[in-house]
Amino acid sequence: MKNRLEEILKNIETETSQIKKFLKKTFMKYDRNNRRNDINNHYNEDPPSILEENNRSNLLHAYYRYIWNSNFSSPIEKNLHDGANVIDLGCGSGIWLKELSSEYSNSNFIGIDINEMFPIEKIPKNLKFIKHDILDGIPYEDNTFDFIHLRFMIKCFGPIEWKTLILPEIFRICKPGGWIEIMDLDTNLYNVGPKTENYSRKINSMLGPSKIDVDQLQDIMNIYQDLGITIMKEKINAWYPFKSQNSDKPFEMTSEILNSLYPIMSKVLNLNQENYAKLLEQILEEVAKNKTYGKTYRIITQKLTL
Repeated sequence: MKNRLEEILKNIETETSQIKKFLKKTFMKYDRNNRRNDINNHYNEDPPSILEENNRSNLLHAYYRYIWNSNFSSPIEKNLHDGANVIDLGCGSGIWLKELSSEYSNSNFIGIDINEMFPIEKIPKNLKFIKHDILDGIPYEDNTFDFIHLRFMIKCFGPIEWKTLILPEIFRICKPGGWIEIMDLDTNLYNVGPKTENYSRKINSMLGPSKIDVDQLQDIMNIYQDLGITIMKEKINAWYPFKSQNSDKPFEMTSEILNSLYPIMSKVLNLNQENYAKLLEQILEEVAKNKTYGKTYRIITQKLTL
């Protein structure tokens, strides 16, 4: 147990310097006091810096790419190789787009986000980013994109906004026969122990009230039912995964994600670095014992041809 605690402490201490070196080379220059405006409206504690946001965004991207074993589930592989127009709404750090634009050089990729968290240099020629609030509409002509992607955006808008603005705009800019993929999480955890449940509850309370209830998959499905979902793929994953006989990688990645939350959660929980490390050790032991897991979904819709 002592060795495990020392390992967690070491990870917390070294992670910030490692991420800084990487992000300073890859992402825009930032001010530690520069905070995302919209985050200020949701965090009860001090909101994360752009550096911390990018760090977690990239970790979560790697984690869920591993869980799904892919960056997308829509049947568009051939289209991307041949040449397609792709847009990622709420692109965050832009890591999803950077990977795809490098892999599919014949396609064009666009990222939109209300905040400039995305990179401004060392990006492929077939990729560009735009700072824009999609509540003001999506600034493209009808039938422009072959593939439209959104991730972790369900909670950003209320049901009325989804039904009357966001989804109509998405379908407007999608080409007939094009694909729309929305990935998100079930906010429930299953087989949870007391420490894991308390930690999860603190995270949710820190973020503030959601604009939409996403505790049940049906709540999401009701938003899209009038638009005709052609494929629904559900993946059960271990959000706080226990070790398996096949691989320790999910467990290790989860530990890394929890370590990255230290700057925020240490304030919420009023814990210093050593006590936070002890808590993480207890949580990881608890979830391994209980086999705690969560669910992630990809909702895939095809716009009907005219």
